[in-house]
Amino acid sequence: MLSVFVLLLFFALFGAMLLGNKEQSFTWVFVSLVLFPPCIYFTQNPQVSPQQVFLYAFFGVSLLWNRSTLMEGIFKNPLRIPLFLLLCSLMATAVLNGEGGKGCYNALRYYMENYAYLIVAYVGGLCYKSINLERKWFYPIVALFILGMIEYALKSNFIFPLICKAFPFYDGYYDLNSVVSASRSYRSRIFITTTHPTVLGSFLCGAVLMLVCRLKDLPWPKSRTFCAVGGLLLLIVFSGSRTALVCVLIGLFLYGFLKAGIRMKFLILVVAAFAVAGFASKMVEKFSVEGEGSSVSMRQEQLLFSYLQFMKSPIYGNGVRYTSKYVMERDTYNDRVTDSEIGGLESVIFFQLIDYGFVGIASYILLFMIAFIYFFRRRRFSHGMAGLLISISFFIFACLSGEIGGNNTFAYMLMGYCMGAVKIDEEDEEKSEELKGDESEKEDREALS
Repeated sequence: MLSVFVLLLFFALFGAMLLGNKEQSFTWVFVSLVLFPPCIYFTQNPQVSPQQVFLYAFFGVSLLWNRSTLMEGIFKNPLRIPLFLLLCSLMATAVLNGEGGKGCYNALRYYMENYAYLIVAYVGGLCYKSINLERKWFYPIVALFILGMIEYALKSNFIFPLICKAFPFYDGYYDLNSVVSASRSYRSRIFITTTHPTVLGSFLCGAVLMLVCRLKDLPWPKSRTFCAVGGLLLLIVFSGSRTALVCVLIGLFLYGFLKAGIRMKFLILVVAAFAVAGFASKMVEKFSVEGEGSSVSMRQEQLLFSYLQFMKSPIYGNGVRYTSKYVMERDTYNDRVTDSEIGGLESVIFFQLIDYGFVGIASYILLFMIAFIYFFRRRRFSHGMAGLLISISFFIFACLSGEIGGNNTFAYMLMGYCMGAVKIDEEDEEKSEELKGDESEKEDREALS
């Protein structure tokens, strides 16, 4: 009965996407990323997940009813150059490794199911005034907080298996017929509807930074806003993701630093320097503990392993999803290697170098560099500041813990949305300045007459 309810919810959301306001299509893609984990499928060969259904339906709907905005999202996207280079890199990797037509198909699907979200989100950002994404977050945050507290108290996740059992195929690590829990004796962890606590932490980090930057534009009472942000921060702590906690603190620090005056900036830097000096040794000590998550020695093993794999094909890499096919075992942790000494290659740098070589990693870094520059120049807009902090925090996150469980697609959705929204804000600013200029000229003519 509960499985039927989950399927009805899926088809209700999908129906709303097909039959409802086409400008809201971005919203349903966004909801699908949060609600449906990427380890469930309708079909197994080819694998088609609920997230992928919404993604490809978005492009179909946009082509039929919102074509001009979609074309702008593709050809006028600020990230169009690195996006094109990433596509070329993936195709070259497939061709030069002798994978033929099947390899090109896999490369195109990988591109669509990762980087195409930046196009989807940019199109959504161009319609942000009708979407008002972050203004609708309060009640979903409350629901997420309640589910997180229940999971933390019970030390078992009941919502994840409920969703996964509703779909025909499940490709995950957890046994859905027993107690599903990510908690360990040394650390309690929650993951709610995601595939892993680190993924949840990454999601929440982006959400916190988005809300903080948009505080003045939210129609909620201040008490409700502080409760929402506080609840998300508490969930990050309960997720047990040390990387997420570090990244959200870096993001909040940068927000305060960029907003502060010159004297306050100096004071913030002094306080930060003392804080880093005081806690650095404790953090290194914590990360050095073996058997309690990723340790420093494990990262060193990962670096050496990645270097040896990279040298097999340093320019274009070893092939699309090479690490998934030949090195790692797929599970809900998203591509964990079976060798316990290596762990999960928990850095985007490692698998980018192995799979796509120097060209791939250069294109990936260029993507974020252009995003940084674009948002930094437009940080006077609240969406610009949000995009800047989310881009920085996620890049750090990806370097420290990798792209796992779809956390990159969620970050891309926020980044692209902020880019599109900034474009609209810039156009509004230009129109406002032109209007002021016309009024000023009119006043001058009247004064002369």
